[in-house]
Amino acid sequence: MHRADRIKLLLLMSLFAAPALAAWVAHQVWQPAVAASYGELLQPFVPRFVGMADAAGQPADLAALHGRWVLLTVAKGECGPACRQQLYLGHQVRFAQGRERERVARVLIQALIHADSAVPDGHLLTYRVPRAALADWPDPVRTYIVDPLGRVMLRFPVAAEGKGMLRDLRQLLKASKIG
Repeated sequence: MHRADRIKLLLLMSLFAAPALAAWVAHQVWQPAVAASYGELLQPFVPRFVGMADAAGQPADLAALHGRWVLLTVAKGECGPACRQQLYLGHQVRFAQGRERERVARVLIQALIHADSAVPDGHLLTYRVPRAALADWPDPVRTYIVDPLGRVMLRFPVAAEGKGMLRDLRQLLKASKIG
C-alpha cells in the first residue's frame, strides 16, 4: 500500500470516528455548569385569598388566570416605592418577552386600605383582599411566579434585579408547553 493511500484511509477512518469520540467526550469528560435560577424555588402551593375582590369590588378568584404564567406581586399595605419598583420590573420583564408576553399576566394583590389607592396600569390586574388574608405572606413586597396550573413556584428577592427575573421567566416560558 502506498503512503498516500494510507493517509487517505486514516483520514477516512478519523472522519467516521470523530462523532463517536466527540459523543464520548461530551458524555464522560465534559460536565456543563448547573444553571441556577435567580429566584428562590418554592415548594409549589395554590394560593388562597379569602374575600378577594377585583378593582370594581366584584368577587374574584385567581382561577380565572389558569393557563397563563402570572407575575404576582403581594403587598400587605399601600403600594409604596418598593411595590411600585416591583410592578415596574414586572412590566419590563413581561414586555421584554416579545411575542411571548401574552402568555404572562401581571397581578397585584394588596390589603384593602382605601378605595382610591389603585395603581394605574393598563396591563395590571389589581385585586384587594382583607388584611387577614395576607397574614401568611412575608411582610416585604415581593414578586412571585405562578405557573399555568395556578401554583406559586418561584419567589424573587425583595430588591430584585430585572435581568434575573427576565432570565428565569424566559427559561420557564421556553420549557413550558402549557400556558
